[in-house]
Amino acid sequence: MASSCATSTFSPILNKLTGRSSMAMVGLLSYAPKSLTPISLTRSFNFISLSTPRKPLKKSFQVRSVAAPTEAVSGFDDMVSGTKRKYYMLGGKGGVGKTSCAASLAVKFANNGHPTLVVSTDPAHSLSDSFAQDLTGGALVPVEGPDSPLFALEINPEKAREEFRTAAQNNGGTGVKDLMDGMGLGMIAEQLGELKLGELLDTPPPGLDEAIAISKVIQFLDSPEYSMFTRIVFDTAPTGHTLRLLSLPDFLDRSIGKLLKLKQKIASATSAIKSVFGQEQPKQDATDKLERLRERMIKVRELFRDTDSTEFVIVTIPTVMAVNESSRLHASLMKEDVPVKRLIVNQILPPSASDCKFCAIKRKDQMRALDMIRSDPELSNLTLIQAPLVDVEIRGVPALRFLGDIVWK
Repeated sequence: MASSCATSTFSPILNKLTGRSSMAMVGLLSYAPKSLTPISLTRSFNFISLSTPRKPLKKSFQVRSVAAPTEAVSGFDDMVSGTKRKYYMLGGKGGVGKTSCAASLAVKFANNGHPTLVVSTDPAHSLSDSFAQDLTGGALVPVEGPDSPLFALEINPEKAREEFRTAAQNNGGTGVKDLMDGMGLGMIAEQLGELKLGELLDTPPPGLDEAIAISKVIQFLDSPEYSMFTRIVFDTAPTGHTLRLLSLPDFLDRSIGKLLKLKQKIASATSAIKSVFGQEQPKQDATDKLERLRERMIKVRELFRDTDSTEFVIVTIPTVMAVNESSRLHASLMKEDVPVKRLIVNQILPPSASDCKFCAIKRKDQMRALDMIRSDPELSNLTLIQAPLVDVEIRGVPALRFLGDIVWK
């Protein structure tokens, strides 16, 4: 923005951190955390102990927002209350600030006593950038800085594909053959084996990233590794990927159901013949695995639709295009029975106190978009949270804590 909008001063520390001149600012929040002592956590189920050393931050952090106070509180007291595990999924159009909002919510939960996990299901991860810390590798990484344990996980589809490819090579494709043998289709399995299906992973089909994300959700539900977390925050991919992710359990449930029906028909047709010749009944391992997978899919589907433990938060910006996409997203979420209560409108500008024509026009456009939200039948009933535009990049735990304190009230 032009420097004529307003004048303001930054602390020398912030100027040193950002190396940039400041913009117009309203409001001030400082963050100077206390020295934090190391915390050691030992999970039940004899799982590995995780230790997260806390280092005192030597520099103070000071950021000023360039927006007026939010119009409505987010209801964070309700979000943070209780020790039952809860899941929050943040999604919307690309480039609206989903990652910053998700990361700031995770920091806020951790600073309010909840061991928290923040998960990126977006193939183009930016959690590492948001936390200013290397979170790559597809494994749990402790985040340095919050008062309570905070871990981050960037789901790595390429790593999962490589693991699957390696397993297929080591086993000679026996997993697929065992499944087909269990269904009485061994001959077809041999023919399929000649097609080298594993090579298809080099050009993964649409939806594979979402399927891998679903497998992680199943782990969150079942694995002792994640039992310590009382809040799990998802930084989802842009709208289309997110809708595939949410609809995948239904699709897999139907697909597995069809496979099980096919298996039953084949079993009934072959059992009489095999009994005449005194042959043993086929093993039920494949069928059992399918049934267990189906039960897990049902469990994930119920999780996505559970109003007591799950909430989808839509993130948008005050433009006509973004608001229209948010309206369609909410309609799609309603069809999937996914609970939605809150809408974050990010990057709100303040009223201009100068003769800056650009600022005035931009502000007018944003107010028009906010009016659209208030009159939109899909969005008007949601809690509207206006998140301010700030004059520095939100990177690192101190900045995320600042953002969380002004958004999640």
